Amino acid sequence: MTELLTNKHYIFLGARIKPLLLSTESEGNFSVFEFNEVKGLEAPFHIHENEDEIWRVVEGEITFYLEDQEIKAVAGDVVFVPRGKSHTFRLKTDTAKAILSLTSTDFENVIRDIARPAISATELPNQPISKEQAEKLIASGKKNGLTILKHQ
Repeated sequence: MTELLTNKHYIFLGARIKPLLLSTESEGNFSVFEFNEVKGLEAPFHIHENEDEIWRVVEGEITFYLEDQEIKAVAGDVVFVPRGKSHTFRLKTDTAKAILSLTSTDFENVIRDIARPAISATELPNQPISKEQAEKLIASGKKNGLTILKHQ
């Protein structure tokens, strides 16, 4: 388990992330992360049972897939993903930066279980997640209300 600190960089699956607000600073109610995503390393379809997501695209272009809906987002756009809904996203640019706000802290626990400190503030992941990382993600998800779905 990784101790998360605000304004430090971590590698979490296919992204470099930076916590901006942790649950310890919001009485356990809210977290905010900066995500720097890499095309081709995006998350599979998944469902958060306990939290809503609010994504604000800062740089790049991202297409969000929310159940059967396709939402194209560019810098400045905000996308709301309600809890309990199957979703994923795909980058249209090589990289994208977004701010992710979470209305519960269960996903923050998943990040703690999986993330590692980044070597530098510019490091980006460059390979798909390993079988070991996938197994850790599924196990952590089961404890924290995150269900990873098979590719759709």
